Amino acid sequence: MAILIALAAFSVQPPAEPAPLAPPRFGGLFTDWRDASRESLDHERSRAAAAGSPARTAAEARALGDRVGRIVAEGACAEGERIAREAGDFALVRAVQDHCRRLPTGALPAWAEPQ
Repeated sequence: MAILIALAAFSVQPPAEPAPLAPPRFGGLFTDWRDASRESLDHERSRAAAAGSPARTAAEARALGDRVGRIVAEGACAEGERIAREAGDFALVRAVQDHCRRLPTGALPAWAEPQ
């Protein structure tokens, strides 16, 4: 008999209606940086197009790519991205960002690797 009373005392009835969901309190604290970067590049492209950025010859574009490539190969990703951005070559900016994101933190540039 005591067992039945104990079981009855501890049995819990489900609520008649479910409890309301709590509002998300921290959802606005996180930023998707990929979207922010994409929006920033889109804005810069539209601004450069409106300003009428000068067209480059293939040789000038290749020289800029070589220059930025050497800088990035030395490990100065931010400097390479800055130069490409100042030149208005946003495809090169994206290439630098993609390359530098793949590098492990603290990685040595190719020229500094022990042989």
